[in-house]
Amino acid sequence: MLVSQLRRLTIAVTAFALAGVLAWGQQQQKSPWKDRAEYDLYNSILKEKDPSKKLQLLDTYMKKYPDTNFKLNVYLMYTQTYQALKQPEKMYAYAQKILELDPENIQGLYFLTSLTASMAKTDPDFLARGENAAKKLIEKISKMQKPAKLSAEAWKKQRDSLLILGHQTLGWIAMTRKDNREAERQFREVLKLQPRNGQVSYWLGTVILAQRNPDKQSEAFFHFARAAALTGKGAMPEQARQEVDKYLRKIYTTFHGDESGLDEILKLASQRAFPPEGFVVKSKEQIALEKEEKLRRENPMLYMWLNMKKRLQAPDGVDYFKKEVYNAALPELRGHLIAQSPPRRPDTLVLGISDRSTREVTLKLVDEAFRYPAPRGTLIRFQCVPRRFTQQPFNLGFDCEKAKVKGWPPPPRRRRTAPSK
Repeated sequence: MLVSQLRRLTIAVTAFALAGVLAWGQQQQKSPWKDRAEYDLYNSILKEKDPSKKLQLLDTYMKKYPDTNFKLNVYLMYTQTYQALKQPEKMYAYAQKILELDPENIQGLYFLTSLTASMAKTDPDFLARGENAAKKLIEKISKMQKPAKLSAEAWKKQRDSLLILGHQTLGWIAMTRKDNREAERQFREVLKLQPRNGQVSYWLGTVILAQRNPDKQSEAFFHFARAAALTGKGAMPEQARQEVDKYLRKIYTTFHGDESGLDEILKLASQRAFPPEGFVVKSKEQIALEKEEKLRRENPMLYMWLNMKKRLQAPDGVDYFKKEVYNAALPELRGHLIAQSPPRRPDTLVLGISDRSTREVTLKLVDEAFRYPAPRGTLIRFQCVPRRFTQQPFNLGFDCEKAKVKGWPPPPRRRRTAPSK
């Protein structure tokens, strides 16, 4: 998916045209042409529009004039012709020939840089040549002055397009070598120059995530969201966007615990290339820790109970009960009444502490029963002695003195009956 998109890049050298044809000199001894036939053949090559016929003319020309003074121009025309014929291997070979004649040639550097990523070869020599070409291209373009015939706007557009190509190629090479930090640096440069580039946003997210740096995890999610959410100019193809969106949802849910907040991140990422300062996606562990800390502050009783319950439910929970909980002087606990027995004068109460419906504790009154029942859901406070425990089903049993059980409602009012006449 990634390589095929690069192959669709248009490799057109419009910024730098080929040198014009030198006129046939009046004095033959001073002319750069071998003879008039060379001059005519060269001009016929320039005029030919059909790439297959043009290639035949170029081959004929080089067979007749292997030592031509216009070899550099001919190699450039070969490269462009093979481009039209969609033969990248031949393009690459002639781009190398150009740089052998002129290592600083802009067109040769451009072609070699473009082809490095689009051909997607990964052998060390190939990557090294591409890296060298991309660095030289960036260096030369950075130092060039605006041509007099170009407007400032047109020059900036052409200059930026070549800088983008150079940095994108260096980023791709570094990513291929698994030098993720260098790849990150290069891809950032691309997005500064070309914010609407979904493919590079995806690559940037990939190399950031590969660094396994917890401090950068959130930014990786943002760049994946950018690749998935960006539409229109600079967006990835629709199918690729859907694949990125599916991948993002999977890794986000694994990290965050669910998809909460993801739609907001996708909306934000569609509007900008980089996350705002302070952007953070919290891990499910961090969320759980924050909830636990909030519970500890706001409801210390429930916090204590949940931690104790967790210990009791562990594989060694029975041993923990015997050593740490049995007969322990626990602080006051609170729970909602779920069941009571016997129905009229209850002395056994089943409560839920974590919520109103989970049976967790059973209180056994050891001195006297209540004289009447209480409504289901009544909030009961108690400070009793734990004496019994079962893991399946979970239940912690307490022996209680009636005075230590608070919150039992007053007796219901008796209805007055009208006196009989």
